Amino acid sequence: MRLAAVFVLVTFLGGCAQYDEARNANLETAGRQQVAADEANCRSAGEPGTPAYEDCRKRLAEQNARGARGYQRMLNVMENDRGGRPFGQ
Repeated sequence: MRLAAVFVLVTFLGGCAQYDEARNANLETAGRQQVAADEANCRSAGEPGTPAYEDCRKRLAEQNARGARGYQRMLNVMENDRGGRPFGQ
C-alpha cells in the first residue's frame, strides 16, 4: 500500500515538473515573439539608434508594462472580491 502511495505521489510530482517546463518554454517563446513584433513595428519608424525608433520602443515597452499591471490588478480584485472563500462559493 505504501509503495502504491509513493508511486502516485512521484507520478503527480513528475507531471507538475513537466507542466512547469512547458509553461516556462511557452512564456519564453511568447516573450521572444513580442520583442520581434515590437522590433518590426518600430523599424517602420526608423533605424535602430534613431530618436524615432527609440521613442517607438519606449512607447511599446510602456504599453506592455501597463497591460501586465492591469492584468495583475484584475487578478487582485478577483481574489479580494471572494473574501477568502474558495471559488464557486
